[in-house]
Amino acid sequence: MKYVLIPGRHHLVTRFQAAYLKNLLAQYPDAEVVWAVTSADHTGTQRNPIAGARRLGMIEAVAAVEQLPSQVYLISNVRYRSNFAHYLIEEIRTQTSGRVDMRPDNTIVACSTDAVIAQYESLGFGIATVEQESRAEMPWDVVRRIIARGPEWSADPTITEAMHPVCKTLYERYAVAELVQTIYADPLIGSDDGDITLSRDYTSYRAAFEDNAWRKVNDFADYVLPGKILDVGCATGQTIKLLGERPELFESDFYGVEAARPLYEICQQRKTNGEFGDTNVYFYQRNIMQSELFKPASLTTVITMALTHEVESYLGHDALHQFIARAHDMLAPGGVYINYDVVGPDDRTKEVYFAPTSDDGENPDDLQWELEGDELAGFLGTLSTAARLRRFERDFRQDEGDGIVVRREYVDGTEYAVMSHGDLCEFLAKKDYLTSWRSEMHEKFCFYSHEEWCEVLEAAGFVMTAASRRITNPWLIDNRFVPAGRVYERVDGSLNELPQPTTNTLLVAQKRTPYDA
Repeated sequence: MKYVLIPGRHHLVTRFQAAYLKNLLAQYPDAEVVWAVTSADHTGTQRNPIAGARRLGMIEAVAAVEQLPSQVYLISNVRYRSNFAHYLIEEIRTQTSGRVDMRPDNTIVACSTDAVIAQYESLGFGIATVEQESRAEMPWDVVRRIIARGPEWSADPTITEAMHPVCKTLYERYAVAELVQTIYADPLIGSDDGDITLSRDYTSYRAAFEDNAWRKVNDFADYVLPGKILDVGCATGQTIKLLGERPELFESDFYGVEAARPLYEICQQRKTNGEFGDTNVYFYQRNIMQSELFKPASLTTVITMALTHEVESYLGHDALHQFIARAHDMLAPGGVYINYDVVGPDDRTKEVYFAPTSDDGENPDDLQWELEGDELAGFLGTLSTAARLRRFERDFRQDEGDGIVVRREYVDGTEYAVMSHGDLCEFLAKKDYLTSWRSEMHEKFCFYSHEEWCEVLEAAGFVMTAASRRITNPWLIDNRFVPAGRVYERVDGSLNELPQPTTNTLLVAQKRTPYDA
């Protein structure tokens, strides 16, 4: 036997694993252990909190101390596949240019997971079932206990007895346990991509964000103060890229914080590709509310683009106000907070009468509530605005229980949908997001008007600057709002048509200095 293959995520090595492998190699003195570190390109999520390079280092250190002849290979994450065992073996063969060629006649697989065992058995490999033989604790179970114990984990003798001492030393030296505990305490970072929503289409999201970034950045770039500049929810890093091209900001340090792993990885790849030029830029996959990345009064500019509505939508009102307070705390006196986001109309609570267009698509009685994915997007694309509104009434914020409220009323023989102006704008702003419909149904845009936003920031201690303003996106109005139907208010029994609403807000708020009155 030439190889003992042990596949796994390997966020920790146990004493049992090391002893088991030593005993196994005693039976096969010419063999060496091949550690396959799966999902090695994932980090910062609850399923994969520890970076692949750190996991590799732990394995190499344990192997050196235990004198286990070993090779370690990092395997990129792939979606579940029934032939994963074959994929992993071929990946290692490819990485080694054919040098490590594992076959049933020269390899035994050390694994205790039934589904994985079945795959390797189907290929003819022999199996050493590791923890299954003695009901020993699995490595990830030890990690779970470290998470549960919190700061006192290293004082728990049962954890110390389970972990290999080399791993315990490295967990302490590099604060690995604290990192894992922080990730599990984070309400934004989930088990897979670390995103706040599992229904986001990142291809369309990236395209839309980058296509619109230049226009938004041009609106506020003149108000960015040089120095230490933080972009919270930086998405693909496009805002930083555009700002980094401005001569007045050449000497600045840019920090991008992004919770969603797919977007964070795009930022890192763009940095590797040299797309940020000579800009000093640093990216983190973190939730800024759960991390102490920046000391109080240490930043000159904090930027959020299309972020605050997500905080409100997924974490709630209190979390949004905590975030604003956090931004104020991180800024140095005189520093600026810039927020560019969607917004509700100035009269968002006013009752309006909406006459939706009904001849721009079909008006079926059955709105196909069970459809998902591409089928749902295709069906929605066939509907008229009036029919899509009926679908929106049920889908929007259904899970959260705070959706829109609509009643139907006839005036002079015409049926109107009667609702608050804010609720109508929620519909008008989202009705054409067909491929990301499920994701958009969770997101609130119109919880504040521009004026209400200014009041919230002032209450947090900011001074609003003259640069703050309402923005109406003309393309959105001409292509989304106007074709959807006409909007009226009722005054003294008559219906008067309303002008088009504000669609976005630009907020430029300054932290007071000791010299402010």
